[in-house]
Amino acid sequence: MPKGDKNILSIEMRNLIIESLAIDDPAKTPHNATFKMYGYKGTIVSLLAIVEHLAISRNILDKVVDLPRMAWGVPGENLIYGSNTNFSEDELNTFTEEIYFLSLQNVISPGAYREYGSQFPYFHVTKYGLKCLENREILPYDQDGYLARIKTAPFLDDWELFYITQSVACYNAGTYNAAMIMLGLAGEYLAERMIENMGTFLKNKEPVLYTQYETSLRNKTKISQKYSEYENILKEAQKVKDAAGNYIYPVLQSLSPTLDVAAKSIYSTYLRLTRNEMAHPASLIMDKIESLTILIAFVKYSDIQHKYLNFYISNS
Repeated sequence: MPKGDKNILSIEMRNLIIESLAIDDPAKTPHNATFKMYGYKGTIVSLLAIVEHLAISRNILDKVVDLPRMAWGVPGENLIYGSNTNFSEDELNTFTEEIYFLSLQNVISPGAYREYGSQFPYFHVTKYGLKCLENREILPYDQDGYLARIKTAPFLDDWELFYITQSVACYNAGTYNAAMIMLGLAGEYLAERMIENMGTFLKNKEPVLYTQYETSLRNKTKISQKYSEYENILKEAQKVKDAAGNYIYPVLQSLSPTLDVAAKSIYSTYLRLTRNEMAHPASLIMDKIESLTILIAFVKYSDIQHKYLNFYISNS
């Protein structure tokens, strides 16, 4: 069973499956064989073995028994916890459910060409599925991978990275409220940088808007109030045109849709929910799935906000 006697979540299992299909180094598999080596086709039991090996290596599954040796492409045998698998019955069911989910999503398809069978347990990765393998999400239990993805954001600050690192460490230790509070601090710190660098940008490029911005921020003490004024002035900056009627800052125009659908709602989550509500223990208790969902979304949120930050710094 997994660490802490808690079954692996569906979203975790799905990600483990995608990661296992994408592995290209045989040394990272239990039997030195990857799906890439066999043209991304094989059997469900071969995939399960890699998933199980990966879960153990990531320390989210306790190793009770050694994985049995098997040849690639064999149908496999009945699995029993503690005998020939380290997965519990519930986790084996979750694995099967996610296999069929990925089949319905056209990531994998039953059957494999030539020496394999035409139906499950034989399968192949579809062309669409191969693209999914390239763009898989990095979950926080892969701390190195998660932080490496976060570090791709331009102008990432050391303090911001510190808070995110602490958040991931807390999540992996099972302290989910602490993880969200640390993530809230990262979001708040990033918001403060956005507010400050917007001011520097406007001072150098749009003095009229700068005066308006400074006036609106006066006497504002809460970060949420300041960020609201930041959002308002951003809308004004997006509208600025030259004498010919062309937008002066097309980058801000192109980023606007992503801000509307992601940043506003996520900002509320990271600052209001994580900082204000969770600072009072009786108000909110976060569970594993809620924390995991927020940590996954934060990667995209950070990427979007740093693109704005990159623009302000580069154009100041």
